[in-house]
Amino acid sequence: MEMEPTIKKPIKRSKELTPLSKEHHDGLLLCWKIRMGIKNNIVPERIAGYVLSYYEADLKKHFRQEEEYLFPLLPDTDELKAMALAQHAEIKEKIAALKTKAGNVLLDEVANKLDEHIRFEERQLFGHIESVVDPAVLKHLGVKLNDISKKHCEHTWQDEFWVNKN
Repeated sequence: MEMEPTIKKPIKRSKELTPLSKEHHDGLLLCWKIRMGIKNNIVPERIAGYVLSYYEADLKKHFRQEEEYLFPLLPDTDELKAMALAQHAEIKEKIAALKTKAGNVLLDEVANKLDEHIRFEERQLFGHIESVVDPAVLKHLGVKLNDISKKHCEHTWQDEFWVNKN
């Protein structure tokens, strides 16, 4: 059985952005589950059902937090901000497409785009934000993100299609 994903090189993250980084770990786990479902020849609709449920319960809120609280800390001309927003839009579009045409190709695209996006934010965008945003502003953001994460409820799903029971 394959190992669950981890971020290979630990990145020193400011405590203010830690709640988002923890959610990123959950996002990488989603990518892994999609890939395991495909590998185990699970019917794509089962996998898509999970992805859509996860999106509504977690990912949608995560994107909203970043778009409402984090990205506005950067100027509209910031290239990394623009890249992150474009990636959010592309991921949302692919996930929305799962409602009508669930298939392994699209599921793989969702997993790859989400994985790529999370690693971009962790390796580039967050460090950039930490270097250009005033520490007092980051501290205020951290309080808000911690309050939001305390209200976060765990996503539950009964159909563990990613577990190979052979």
